[in-house]
Amino acid sequence: MEFTVKLTGGQIVAKALKAHGVHYVAGIPGYGSWAMVDALLAPGTEIPFIQVMQEQSAVHMADGYFRACGRPMAALLPTAIGVSKALGSIATAFADSTAVLVISGGQLSHLPQSLSADTSVRSPHSGHSLGVIKAQLQASTIGNLPALMYQAFNTMLSGRPGPVSVEVPIAIQVASAQVCFDPPNTRMPTGRIAAQKGQIKRALQLLVKARRPVILAGGGVIAAEASQELTALAERLFAPVVTTTNGKGAIAEDHQLSAGPIGQSGSPCANQLLATADVVLAVGSRLANTLQEGWEGGVVSALAHVQLIQVDVDAHEIGRNHRVEVGITADACNVLADLLAELSPQQCQGFSQARTTYLEELGALREVWEARLGLDRNNDASPFIVQRPLAELRRVLERDAIVVVGAGSVQIAVRQMFAVYMPRSHLCSGSFGSLGWAVPAAIGAKLAMPARQVVCVVGDGDFLQSMQEMAVCVMHTIPVVFVVFNNSGYVSLRDGQAEVFGRHLGSEFNLPDGKPYSPDFAEVAKHFGLEAWRVEHASQLQPALQKAVNSKGPALVEIMTTRGSAGAVHQGGLHFPAPVYDGESAGAGSTASR
Repeated sequence: MEFTVKLTGGQIVAKALKAHGVHYVAGIPGYGSWAMVDALLAPGTEIPFIQVMQEQSAVHMADGYFRACGRPMAALLPTAIGVSKALGSIATAFADSTAVLVISGGQLSHLPQSLSADTSVRSPHSGHSLGVIKAQLQASTIGNLPALMYQAFNTMLSGRPGPVSVEVPIAIQVASAQVCFDPPNTRMPTGRIAAQKGQIKRALQLLVKARRPVILAGGGVIAAEASQELTALAERLFAPVVTTTNGKGAIAEDHQLSAGPIGQSGSPCANQLLATADVVLAVGSRLANTLQEGWEGGVVSALAHVQLIQVDVDAHEIGRNHRVEVGITADACNVLADLLAELSPQQCQGFSQARTTYLEELGALREVWEARLGLDRNNDASPFIVQRPLAELRRVLERDAIVVVGAGSVQIAVRQMFAVYMPRSHLCSGSFGSLGWAVPAAIGAKLAMPARQVVCVVGDGDFLQSMQEMAVCVMHTIPVVFVVFNNSGYVSLRDGQAEVFGRHLGSEFNLPDGKPYSPDFAEVAKHFGLEAWRVEHASQLQPALQKAVNSKGPALVEIMTTRGSAGAVHQGGLHFPAPVYDGESAGAGSTASR
């Protein structure tokens, strides 16, 4: 039942957030959004406001929140300047299909034109950010603001999730009017997109006839809450499951059918099975080149020879990167459930007999890969390689702990050897690999799931871009554990430069005399108000990590890691084009920093 009430524009925004179940708002209370910030304090509308240290962090925090729980959080930014500064974080959310509501204010309309021109930038709602956001909405009158807020939530959460921005000019924030409010359930779409019966039958025919079927699980499986159906289908089909970066956790990685992640920095077990598959069921993945490129065994062309069944909620993704035999635009959970329902007990019994050798091959490949990883997990050399502390961290964490992973070599190592067992327990900016994302995203994840352990695993270069957000943890008592791998540089980038060009520039942090430069992150964290430890030797590792995990407040463990190599077990080269300069061959040059 609708009701009419007199509200300001700021109150309309606050009440809409409350009605749609938004539990937190993050941002900076600049003058462009003052009226909306103030409305968060109104009786019956109180929503905690988490002030951040820079605009990008507000969006990254909301991004991490949604990834951890599947519910939206809002980022409230003051003006177009704030939104423009946050465009990179909005693009990160868009690339990984994360629902984030970005609300912004505007300039004062009574400012002289000359002053307004000097102090404002072109509004992002004028079109220049259309490629990195699902929808941009702008309130033109206070009367259309309630409908605009309904539209924002509908767009953000329906189909493929994504960020949506709403601009509310100051004049509309402070104006008041009698407005109608409908309960959100009367304005939101219900149900999920279902597949046509014929598509399900065609897909099942291919899977039944396959000799070497593989299920490829992307982030869409997790977004659709379809992990249970995925695992059940794999068990019924006796089919291995490989994952993309954002699909990690779609199946428990200690399940006998889990083959691990694919790609150049994935598992050779997963890559081998994908390269020799005859039918691939790809669910919730765009099948982008980044998840296949660079493996010497041929994953680049692995999908060219298979009969591909692609399932995605976004019709634009079907067949976009690879030819498909069956393309299904539908909700992943619905499709997997339909396939399960169509499988007969007799068919499943046949799979058990026909695919025994296939599953023995999977087990053997897993065993070889685990043995290789064991060499690094047990390497006590000092400074550490990244894998050794990660192995210890896995041992001290609970099974359902959430690990939020930064960019670079840490992300690669976690993908390869840090087992996760539940959906929404491995969070990373997989598409963009955004530096500065992990710290605020981890804070958002802890706000979303306060009862679960949340650990931010990040390199020093990444950490330097958003370490100021440690203050947010202290001010709001948010007990995130930060594990910082310190090798004084962007060493994964250095390794890439050296491989392609034979030299590197700008990827090590050095003093003028060439010695490595680094702040003492543990001491810095203590001055922020965190408990903190620096680990340099194996004997210090387990005690420090255990103390940090047991801490009642935010904590940090700084781990000194080797500069010798980024540490990933690569399966092939970068295949990155190198220029040829006059007088030298491609990639020629000194391996020393220039």
